Amino acid sequence: MSDDENLQDDSNANRPSSNNENSVGQNNSTTNNEKAKRHRRGKLDTANERIYKCPDCDKSYLSGPALVIHRKSKHGYVGDGEKKARGRPKASDEQEISYRKTQEYFNSFFDNGNRKKNINEKIDVETIKSNFKTIFTELKNNIFKEINNVEDYPLYQLVTNLWDIKDIDLAKECFSESSIIKKDVNGKPEKNCPNPPMEQVFYLYLKDLSEHTNKKYFEFGLKFITLYREFINNFKKNVAIKYDKDNKFSQLFSAEGVPESFNDFFLDFLQPKEYFGHKDKEFIELAQYFCFWLYAKKYTQSYLTLVNE
Repeated sequence: MSDDENLQDDSNANRPSSNNENSVGQNNSTTNNEKAKRHRRGKLDTANERIYKCPDCDKSYLSGPALVIHRKSKHGYVGDGEKKARGRPKASDEQEISYRKTQEYFNSFFDNGNRKKNINEKIDVETIKSNFKTIFTELKNNIFKEINNVEDYPLYQLVTNLWDIKDIDLAKECFSESSIIKKDVNGKPEKNCPNPPMEQVFYLYLKDLSEHTNKKYFEFGLKFITLYREFINNFKKNVAIKYDKDNKFSQLFSAEGVPESFNDFFLDFLQPKEYFGHKDKEFIELAQYFCFWLYAKKYTQSYLTLVNE
């Protein structure tokens, strides 16, 4: 039985019997109609009484409160001491507001004291190598058990080999098209995907980071990227094996989908191990910046909104 049927049954159950229904119904109907006729006033009857005229249109009302309600609802009138009411923004407006807030925050991301760039500092290839060696040593007995030397680490090779090369088109120069399987995180072909593989995006991000921050924070950024690389390659290992047994997920797939993976990255990978002794907040803030950077560079179609938004 439908809800409508239930409602109908309940109303019928409370009705008087058929013998009394007609008489009672007729009496109530007649009484109500007579009362309505006695008290209801039409437009013509009250035309001369509608002394409260709207200054914004040709409408007029019987009472001041009715006029105020009309002006508020139709003309956006704001009374003395009142604030103009504002409805919930449209979805597109909310997205725009969210984007502007996030953009504003990250435009000043490196103005923070521990991130601010030191003018006299230069992050060169020797700095990169030193940072990688420190990271490798600390993670040797955990993440890098199967790698003997940091020089054998693919990300180390990519970054150090390209660091001093200027104006390079990575998608064309660093990898041959035949060696790149352009697929999204779900394994679907990206035949027309203009984005380079995630590994190249890591390099581009680190290069950009080096131009905006100091050596200490850059090292933190390199730790972050290294940890995320190892996480995503393990997390998507089975996906990568289907297409290429010799390369990792980050070497085969674009960065689309990176923002959606960060919950798993934090909850399942970072928190249990507490890598490098850094607090979650530091990694979260850099993850937000990284994702917004990806979005701004058009490597992804989404980004992480601010935690404290």
